[in-house]
Amino acid sequence: MKILMVIDSLDKGGKERRMLELIKGLKKHGNQFDIYLLSLTNRVEYKYVYDLPIKFEILRRNFKKDPTIILKLKKIISDFGPDIIHSWSTMASVYISISNLFSGIPLINAVLADAPLHLNIFNKHFFRVKLTTPFSNLIVSNSKAGITAYKTPVSKSVCIYNGIDFSRFDNLRSVKDVRKEIIGDKTGDIFVIVMVASFDERKDFKTLVNAAIKMCFKNAAYTFILIGNGPTLEKLRNKVPVELMNECRIIFTGERDDVESILQIADLGVLMTNAENHGEGISNTIIEYMSMGKPVLASRGGGTDEVVKDNYNGYLIDPGNEDQLMGKIESLFNNRNLLDSLGDQARKYARANFGLEEKTAEYIELYRNLVPDTCRMPS
Repeated sequence: MKILMVIDSLDKGGKERRMLELIKGLKKHGNQFDIYLLSLTNRVEYKYVYDLPIKFEILRRNFKKDPTIILKLKKIISDFGPDIIHSWSTMASVYISISNLFSGIPLINAVLADAPLHLNIFNKHFFRVKLTTPFSNLIVSNSKAGITAYKTPVSKSVCIYNGIDFSRFDNLRSVKDVRKEIIGDKTGDIFVIVMVASFDERKDFKTLVNAAIKMCFKNAAYTFILIGNGPTLEKLRNKVPVELMNECRIIFTGERDDVESILQIADLGVLMTNAENHGEGISNTIIEYMSMGKPVLASRGGGTDEVVKDNYNGYLIDPGNEDQLMGKIESLFNNRNLLDSLGDQARKYARANFGLEEKTAEYIELYRNLVPDTCRMPS
């Protein structure tokens, strides 16, 4: 079966990771799926795309809304002859909807990866979803909250959660080496809190940093590791007293390619979200925390509520509520049995609900229903 996948870029992000994980899952079935992946920019931060057994091409735009892309896509569709077109971002869906207008090839519009509170027609992503919905056979969201937020037609809307390749968490760097690199020679009772996210307006590192400063001055055991890069990083780093950074109690690592290894030394994972301008879909970060057996503290809202269950695998925090966040961290620090129990439940929950094989099978079922004469479920 031939599948043409189109995405705006391969920046470090949730939908990009979700797409590449699906490709890995599909290619485990050998040559049954012939995949041609197109990126509409040359931003490729997931370098392992070049190692995948697929055809990958960058279809560069001369400017953001370059109409010549429509003709280039039309030619690729004609030459490749896909059975399914699978779009992963809203601008790509606009281009492909026009290019595919008279081809009759089924289009899966897998663009719903968030669940903002206040969407309207003036939001560019909401507008593009509405614009391309009539040309889409199916609209896929990675959360139920995303379908509700974008108000997509029930008859066309499908929720498929993220699939994770759990082998990513095998054969990691030694805990001793990671601890030495990240937190140095600190000894004694150390309680490590990690947040992995982009430093931008969508994520609420500010609340975590404010909490971290107060908690570190109160208790020397607390160590906060903040992983990621972005436009708000320097401003937040400058808020932290120098002594807390020099003592490796609040650590900014920048972008890392070995997050799974670093999570080994964490006691719990945090994901705070700026609810005013972002609603999470199903966060890969949260699933990764859980896969490593870490309880999760995360901002309430969006798809996060579908994953984080209070007092089962973590806790939901009201957005921006610093006191709640500190209270939950302190309660888990003081009750290690509860910490271990929540972490154990988190691992079991991730393994039961987000396996790559199962999620790949759900996509294959979509393909089979759209082109039943071409796709057969693998044995």
